[in-house]
Amino acid sequence: MIAFLLVAALNNNLDNLIARVMTAYGGAAAWSKVTGFHQAGTVIPAMRPGEGKLTRDWQRPDKLRVEIVYPASTEIRVVDGDHGTQNGKDASGMGLDAMRLQAARLSLPELLIEKRAMLRQLEDRPVIEIPLSASMTLTVEVDPETGHIIRSTGKAAGVEFSTSYSDFRQVDGLLFAFREENSAAGMKTGTNQIAKIEITRSK
Repeated sequence: MIAFLLVAALNNNLDNLIARVMTAYGGAAAWSKVTGFHQAGTVIPAMRPGEGKLTRDWQRPDKLRVEIVYPASTEIRVVDGDHGTQNGKDASGMGLDAMRLQAARLSLPELLIEKRAMLRQLEDRPVIEIPLSASMTLTVEVDPETGHIIRSTGKAAGVEFSTSYSDFRQVDGLLFAFREENSAAGMKTGTNQIAKIEITRSK
């Protein structure tokens, strides 16, 4: 009986936390109509010179195209479900996992609704773990006061990528973080500053 009450209390806490997030981001009903979005901005890499011009196109459920144009080179990464390419060549292993994790984090916060049955709250903290596959998870940390997702950590075999979010703004009634601080295995990799977001919706 005690175990049942504990599980019920944790589920209630998780439901309340998810509801807080979805309210802050514009509502579950509004996000359910989002079919994709286009983002444009800049990348300031931590381990190479030069600023990059960033464009990202995400489409439901897990398709993502990322293009970064640096002064001396261009990177193009495309992932669609379990398949991905990097600069036109098939990606596999950690490279593919990294792209799949990036596509997943760009699915937030809608991913909290789609994966609700599989979510678990870590202890009694505002931290939610989202299983993506047998070997891949995405963990999000929520500011309980604002409902903002302030950090996400994606993990797969041998890789861990984290993103801290700030500069939250409304776009057509939905909330987005316009600044992302990225790291891999605890080392900073760069900063994304988004300048423009265009949303597509189902009718």
